[in-house]
Amino acid sequence: MPKNLNSDITKLITKYLSIREHSKLELHNKLTQKGHDSIDIGDCIDEFSSKDIQSDTRFTEEFIRSKLKKNKGPRLVSSELTTRGISDSLINKKISEISYQEWCNAALKALVKKLHGASVSIDNKDKIYSFLISRGFDHKMIKYALDEQKNEC
Repeated sequence: MPKNLNSDITKLITKYLSIREHSKLELHNKLTQKGHDSIDIGDCIDEFSSKDIQSDTRFTEEFIRSKLKKNKGPRLVSSELTTRGISDSLINKKISEISYQEWCNAALKALVKKLHGASVSIDNKDKIYSFLISRGFDHKMIKYALDEQKNEC
């Protein structure tokens, strides 16, 4: 635990990071809500980051893997990371490390799951398209998923 800093803040940061990775902004927001001073929070978070205890890069990698497993697309993931204070350059770098085919496969899995729920049929392209767009997939990924699903039928 970093020395010479507000011990309440360092204890909370340690607790939060022991549960899961957090972005700097997430930590800052949580600690601000608890009534801590913004400057003290920033100093503590910077200390944790300098010692690589907190890492926006690690957070981003873990977040992307988690969302990919849940069949979310790159646009949605990018948007959610932006709201968590991650830079566009880091987001683009880490999203591009996932192959295009993996994103297409996630779109297909999302489509298959949606069709299995029987709330929509493969013939209702507007609903399917809207669903996959809301999941963060682009047009080519959606076309891939639709084509693959048709080939299965």
